[in-house]
Amino acid sequence: MPKSNYFFILLLGLLFVVPPAVAQQLHTLSGRVLDANSGETLAGAAVSLKESPSAGAVTDAAGRYSFVAPTGRYTLVSRSIGYDAKEQPLQLTKNTFLDITLSPTAYDVQEVQITAERQPPMKETAVMGQLELPLETIKTLPVLFGEVDIMRTVQLLPGVKSAGEGSTGFYVRGGGADQNLVLLDQATVYNPGHLFNFFSVFNSDAIGNTTLIKGNMPARYGGRLSSVLDIGMKEGDYSNFRADGGIGLIASRLSLQGPIVEDKASFILSGRRTYVDVLLNPFLQNTEQGGVPYHFYDVNGKLSFRASDKDKLSLSGYYGRDVGAFTLSDGRFTSEFFWGNNSATARWDHAFSDKLEMDVSAIMSNYDFQFTGNFAGFSTILKTGISDYSTQVNFNYKPNVRHHLQYGMQYTYHILRPRTGEAAGDAGETFGTDRIRNKYGHEAAIYLSDDFYVTDKLLLSLGLRHSYFGQTGPFTLYQFNENQVVTGSTNYGSGESVASYRSWEPRVSLNYELSNNAALKAAFTKSAQYLHLVSNAYTTLPLDVWVPSSALVEPQFSTQYAIGYFRSMKDNQYEGSVEVYYKDLENQLEYREGFSPGPSNRDLEYEFVSGKGKSYGVELFLRKNYGSLQGWMGYTLSRTTRNFPQLNEGNTFPARYDRRHDLSLVGSYKYNDRWTFGGSFVYGTGEATTMPERRYFLEGTVNYRYGDRNSFRMEPTHRLDLSATLEGKKWKNIENSWTFSVYNVYGRKNPYLYYIDNEGDAFDSSVKLQAKKVSIVPFPLPSVTLNFSWK
Repeated sequence: MPKSNYFFILLLGLLFVVPPAVAQQLHTLSGRVLDANSGETLAGAAVSLKESPSAGAVTDAAGRYSFVAPTGRYTLVSRSIGYDAKEQPLQLTKNTFLDITLSPTAYDVQEVQITAERQPPMKETAVMGQLELPLETIKTLPVLFGEVDIMRTVQLLPGVKSAGEGSTGFYVRGGGADQNLVLLDQATVYNPGHLFNFFSVFNSDAIGNTTLIKGNMPARYGGRLSSVLDIGMKEGDYSNFRADGGIGLIASRLSLQGPIVEDKASFILSGRRTYVDVLLNPFLQNTEQGGVPYHFYDVNGKLSFRASDKDKLSLSGYYGRDVGAFTLSDGRFTSEFFWGNNSATARWDHAFSDKLEMDVSAIMSNYDFQFTGNFAGFSTILKTGISDYSTQVNFNYKPNVRHHLQYGMQYTYHILRPRTGEAAGDAGETFGTDRIRNKYGHEAAIYLSDDFYVTDKLLLSLGLRHSYFGQTGPFTLYQFNENQVVTGSTNYGSGESVASYRSWEPRVSLNYELSNNAALKAAFTKSAQYLHLVSNAYTTLPLDVWVPSSALVEPQFSTQYAIGYFRSMKDNQYEGSVEVYYKDLENQLEYREGFSPGPSNRDLEYEFVSGKGKSYGVELFLRKNYGSLQGWMGYTLSRTTRNFPQLNEGNTFPARYDRRHDLSLVGSYKYNDRWTFGGSFVYGTGEATTMPERRYFLEGTVNYRYGDRNSFRMEPTHRLDLSATLEGKKWKNIENSWTFSVYNVYGRKNPYLYYIDNEGDAFDSSVKLQAKKVSIVPFPLPSVTLNFSWK
């Protein structure tokens, strides 16, 4: 029998070989938690029995909860961030389906928590490094140019490092930027940045819930090694029509939502656009610059339909573009470029019973980049991109009080468009990367996980994921001699198998409840990644190219071990955690020595070399949840290294984003009913980079000899940001607020990169060399945003 069949037998067996209910008197309580005003479902809400706190659940992304309890009279307690807690009597005598409605609290900081409540997750899940990020928290933090940004909030968490000053890119526990799985309503977002990653593509008005998982990913997630950032869009208000928006320094936004059929169907449509070019271009048309040559925009939309108490249908989509142009003053060089993402998700949620639920999704995701230029009559065009067509079926099964099973299957068809280009001269001659074709791949996985209570205090999570990736034709595999001249080739026809890989990905974690206020967690995770992005830039720039695992490139693998201590204090007013992790990385990719980007008629994969990586560290997290003053402190002590036999003479070197120390301090203070103040301070060890150690003159030119790879440390990074929010007076049905913020309050000139500048003449020994620092925002940058809501 083929080995793969054993997994299916194991899957079916575990679905039915489960311990029976503890007693006949056990009943299942299930349902949804809803916003009392809008009718939207609430993810991350905690539902429990006051008389039996261990009986409870946290709602999933669809707002559903389910747990088992004995026959009896109880008080049902429901909580969600930004909503008033609710208690209601409950007599449980049979399996019961109960929807719970929670009313949004007034803007009172007593009910706003900086991150997710930790108490319910500690009791209900063994997943480590998982944090819910409520939108209320994100909106209170200081922002750049007045744009509320989910990605910048993520960077303030321990174990997460920013990709550089002003950037929304991030690295998690020693992994590269491509090792983070970023999802928007289940669709993969390959480039989550606008304006060269200064802003993220996520419009805060359209976002409903955000979850970050560092390392210890549940078995339902795969395809990445480091983290999952799972973002869900709002469903839209089921009861009332409303409009929300804001006007900032560089962009404005507007969101419309409301019922199509009251309590049955809803919609939300959100749009955002930069407007600096629109305002300034009329004044710059006759100048040498000619206008502002750049803008970005994006649109989010979602339709939701509650077909019955057991069925819900939704259709969501995203479309965003960055559009720019550049022209030299003398007109010799002109260029235009654009990049962007678009995605669509169709989903059906169905409850077979109070124990078994299913969701089925069809997903499309696409990323494109295109650059065209003309220099002195010589024109060029460069393109790259990736498209995914996916489907998945996921099941949630809770057979009894001790078990929670999740299982399903996922499939994605990848079309990767590598860096292809074409050039044409004055005489009509053309040049192109004619040997480079699209790459095609099939990625599939089946998974099974079971969270079950071994004892009343020990929660164990066992997960197993089996993944497959296959590269198919058309594809041509070339052979080169030492002079990089083609000596032969092997051709694969359309649909013909070129290379295939399989991987077993076990995930094991446990949660041991030391007391009512403390828990100990441990985890082991093995992951595989079949798509790769190799970049020699500091951030995930649009020119970066995604390539598949193939006959030329093997998959990446990681193995992570983690252990942590979690504790709540003073009735959950304070919470803290200490996590220690160790991660091994295999088949990491870098460009070969001497590689320089530029036009090439060969696949980019020929320019890669592979090696190993290692990362380990300690993460400290302390948070204050309630009171006029709230906030958190996150600190990471870590080390990240790489070893490539073909780089740095085979010696181990620090990764570019290796930082020994990383500190974040975040706080908000409710002064009175109208004023709220916020602030954040960040400090990080300087990034590693490679700089010249010596210089010499050869034939009148200055040449450099570089040191070991990433042996030079930039200056440390630190920055203070402050904000103040003023709630305006309500006028009829319109509410408004003003947010004032200052980014980089004391004008720290944080390094973005260094370069060597030389002046003088080598022949008369007057050459002067100087290392110069480039800073993105070297001065205090104020901003103001007007937010409004009509309903």
